[in-house]
Amino acid sequence: MTEKLLDRVSITKFYPERGQVELNTVFPEEKLLWNADVHPIPVKNRNWGPTTYFLIWVSMVFIIPSWTLASVGLVFGLNILESISMVFLGNLIVLIPMIIQSHGGARYGLAEPQLTRSRWGIYGAIFPSWIRAIIGAGWWGIESYIITEAATAIYAILAGKLSVVAYTVSHYACYPFILSKDFPTIFWSTFIAVILAQIAVFYFSPINKSQPVLKWLARIGGPIILVAFIAVWAYFMSQVGWSANIFTLSPTTSSPSILSILAFLNANIAYWATMALTMPDYTRFAKSQFAQTLGQIPMPFLMLAVAIMGTMTTAAALKLYGQPIWDPIVLVTLHLSAPTSILILLAFILATFMVNVFANAVGPAYDIANTFPKHLSWFKGSLILIAIGLALGAWSYYGDAYSYIDNWLLTYGGLLGSIEGVIIFDYAVIRHFKFDLADIFWSKGRFRYWKGINPAAVITFIIVSAVLYLPYPGESIALDNAWALSFLLSGAIYIPLMVFWVIPKYQKELKGSILTGYYSEETRKIFGVKQ
Repeated sequence: MTEKLLDRVSITKFYPERGQVELNTVFPEEKLLWNADVHPIPVKNRNWGPTTYFLIWVSMVFIIPSWTLASVGLVFGLNILESISMVFLGNLIVLIPMIIQSHGGARYGLAEPQLTRSRWGIYGAIFPSWIRAIIGAGWWGIESYIITEAATAIYAILAGKLSVVAYTVSHYACYPFILSKDFPTIFWSTFIAVILAQIAVFYFSPINKSQPVLKWLARIGGPIILVAFIAVWAYFMSQVGWSANIFTLSPTTSSPSILSILAFLNANIAYWATMALTMPDYTRFAKSQFAQTLGQIPMPFLMLAVAIMGTMTTAAALKLYGQPIWDPIVLVTLHLSAPTSILILLAFILATFMVNVFANAVGPAYDIANTFPKHLSWFKGSLILIAIGLALGAWSYYGDAYSYIDNWLLTYGGLLGSIEGVIIFDYAVIRHFKFDLADIFWSKGRFRYWKGINPAAVITFIIVSAVLYLPYPGESIALDNAWALSFLLSGAIYIPLMVFWVIPKYQKELKGSILTGYYSEETRKIFGVKQ
């Protein structure tokens, strides 16, 4: 296929009333770039409304790491009010690039790896996608560990072995590791069963049918999860007469430095930074831009609610039992009677299972499959993801606050901030949300750049990574501000490289400016953009 034979206008349809674009041809000859799973979703099959997106976020936010997140700030010297405020602010900040990135999925029906080709190049997109995949695989391991923790707690209740758990809790502060320490054989056998159950869900949720199992899991599971977490909060608050004082949860160090506050803020931005990339994997099924936007706006407020409920419950535990038990699995296991405790733990399992599927598996599986779409379907990509997650063993970071923030959230937050900076500034500033959809799947098209790689994206990433990770005096200050610094610095580097070098050299068909956006003549015709 030559460029003269690619009639972009005739094969691309824009639905102005929905703000969505459809591609009416396939590219089977492009074996490295196209298969049925990654083809843009037809507009008639985009049927996810705002309720679905809201319930996806309910199912993802109401999980154990969110419940415990505000308590991590105490280790860094923040008081509880400062910690809760940073949780809200961090999630409010990350919502902005998340909505912009989601716009691309909803408009073009594309998953993230294919959308990223417009920014990093048709082959260069593999690099940021693999970074996201590896981070997602790490989170997959953490969440699978938490699922196993809750399942093993049910075993301890049914087997009458709560005294073993209680003894360990009184002598050991790293709550997430207690059950694996007490019942290693049961724990790791259950871990294998959890993996097999997730594989089954992946297998029975095909892409070409808009992933119906995942959609219904969100609709059914979301309300169950919400009720369970509210029930835990209400029970322990009622036990103290609704008088628990969250300010009894004291920082473990003296007053925090500005750097500690900024580090905790950036860690909270990084907490959902993977989803700021991943959301097109879901918004490609959106009925409209309004649907995906309305469904996602509540996210930071949900995180705020979880932070408040979690800290109030922990304060209640301190008042009741003399220990600030911030892990709700341990708290419910020891201090709720069966069968209520078992029902709550089953809801925790459902909550964590769903976030593991939605946040940590779907997107990274797309990334891996995008490497070689001829041979890798989305399902095969999910199997590779699981193997990577097991190899990383990231759950070992989860039990220690410093390791969790510094070695996990801030470290990967810097990488994602740079990638997201390139993606957001390209889509919103350079292209003003419009590009040639057909070229995403064409090896000789406008996103080939230099041998399939956008050099502006690569140079930007290398410079920003050097600023964050190379050793030099004051480097720790940069790492404490990892996401925000890398995001803003990426925009400052990427935009001039594109405007003064890459577009004039590799995308000569694009005309325009920063104020109007850079478009080809075909794009102007498709979208009805005036000269």
